[in-house]
Amino acid sequence: MRHPCLPLLRLLLPFIACAWLSPAFAQPAYTLVFGPENSSPGAIDAAGRIVGQAGGRAFLWDGGAVIDLGTLGGSASSASGISGNGFITGAADRTDGSSHAFFYDGAPGALGDIGQLGVASSGAGVNRAGQVAGTWVDAAGENHAFLYSGGVARDIGNVGADSARATGINDAGDVVGSSFLAGFTAFQAFLYRDGVMRSLGTLGGPSSWAAGINDGGQVAGTSFIDDETLRAFLYGEGGLRDIGSFGGASTEARGLNNAGWVVGYSTYADDVPGIDFSSAFVYRDGALVDLNLVVERPGVWSILDAYGINDAGQIAATACTEFGDCRAVRLDPIPPVPEPGPGALMLSGLALGGICARLRRRIRRRWPGVAPAG
Repeated sequence: MRHPCLPLLRLLLPFIACAWLSPAFAQPAYTLVFGPENSSPGAIDAAGRIVGQAGGRAFLWDGGAVIDLGTLGGSASSASGISGNGFITGAADRTDGSSHAFFYDGAPGALGDIGQLGVASSGAGVNRAGQVAGTWVDAAGENHAFLYSGGVARDIGNVGADSARATGINDAGDVVGSSFLAGFTAFQAFLYRDGVMRSLGTLGGPSSWAAGINDGGQVAGTSFIDDETLRAFLYGEGGLRDIGSFGGASTEARGLNNAGWVVGYSTYADDVPGIDFSSAFVYRDGALVDLNLVVERPGVWSILDAYGINDAGQIAATACTEFGDCRAVRLDPIPPVPEPGPGALMLSGLALGGICARLRRRIRRRWPGVAPAG
């Protein structure tokens, strides 16, 4: 005679199996929110607002409305950094045709010109205190890193040659970027802290650069591992760590959050020599994840690059179609479905055992001469 609990066991097996699955195996998942047409993202803040450039102008987008941030009197502008409390920086044209770094504190039409050094400048990152890290250009066209604080912009130096670019800043005022070494033989990622700039080194190749720094002091960036191959890195107490790739020649980091999750893009190797196919990634929990494999989106769109991630896990990225339509998008995490733990598994087992016992008693009462199997 077939065991009376067999159908119930088959029904409960998927739930019992799920209870044993470790959360570490759960892939992240995202929904896609489309930004303005012909736009590119620069950064994302704690509330999920994205800044960048659309139609040649700096914009602020909250997932719905798009705000044109204006210029410094000229025709074009671009936003590249936004703090957790909504301060924005970037570069904007002036009436004389030059481009200067700006600071925006949220007041309508109030871009503040902070281009007090050289002939041109651009802001890259801004923190909650209103400090801006960026790059100014001298009359000879050479780049220099600056820190704007307390209403004054000042050059923060270099690590060997008089050429450097700042790309990020955290709430403590630590600045990261890249600087040429003496003799201009190579350039390397730097960390500027407490008035001192130092090189972070490389992953074995000649050059590296930093993209951003979080409030814990972790730095995301990119380094050559030989003369041709690029790898994204995460810098922490143990130095630079290669975070992997999709198999191609280039993996670049664009930004990170306070949990140490990194975003950027990586290429896939292809059978055709010299041709790589790229996809945006998020690096979290020790794994590099292709965002195109975990986002719910119309099939014609591909997520090519990711530029920023906030502490809620929202990602600012670029999505394109094969027809050349590209725009800024926001990837919003889909909350995971709660998985039953050991307690749920125990309750399932007890429930199954109780049901089976009742079935056995009914069978004995109805057919006294028949003993159920098991």
